[in-house]
Formats: sequence, structure tokens, C-alpha cells
Amino acid sequence: MSILAAVDDDEQTDVVQRGYELAQAFGEELVVLNVQPETKSIEDAEQVAENAIKLALDEPENVTAAGALGDPAPRILNEAEERNASYIVLGPRKQTPIGKALMGSVSQLVLLNADCTVAFVASE
Repeated sequence: MSILAAVDDDEQTDVVQRGYELAQAFGEELVVLNVQPETKSIEDAEQVAENAIKLALDEPENVTAAGALGDPAPRILNEAEERNASYIVLGPRKQTPIGKALMGSVSQLVLLNADCTVAFVASE
């Protein structure tokens, strides 16, 4: 089993930190995932994930960077299923009051379709 922390960019250190805390508490691997558009490369996505790990954690143990291409919500859900994730950790984007009521489309799709617990981390 694993914990999947999905990051938009390498500055989402709070998502990586919370994912790492869960992974340590449950003795599981942390997988930090970044999804890029089809026009980018897997290596670009993996680099974003690796940078997020380096910025968030001093000496990470049992942490893997992963990259994917395509539509973020289905890719996050697919990765969670493939890795048998017990949690998906996300950092939803800040939104207007109306947007808050509707939630972000990626966050909402993941929450409604995940087969595991989804944890949201508020940005500081």
C-alpha cells in the first residue's frame, strides 16, 4: 500500500509534507505525483515531483517521485489504483466564494471517484 500525494507544481510542499506524515504514521511508501499535459514529457512531470520532494523534506525515506501525462483527475485515480493507495493527498486551488461551493474540477472528480480516502491540505 502507499500514500499518493498529487502536486500541481514543486511549491506544493505542504501536500508533500502531509503525505509524508501519513506515510510515516502507517508505515507506507509515499508517492509524489505530478501530471503534465500531453505536450510535455514524463521526465518533466517526474522532475516537478522530485523538486517538490526536495523542497518539502530534508531526508526523505521510502519516497518515490512519479510523473504522468494527460488529464489530471483520471491519471491521479489510475495511479492511486495501480499503487493500491490508502490515501490520496491533494491541495485544492484557492477559489472565489462561488468556486469554493463547487470545488475545483480535479479535486471534485478525485473525491467523488476515488476508492480510497482523499485528504485535502489547505495552503498556508
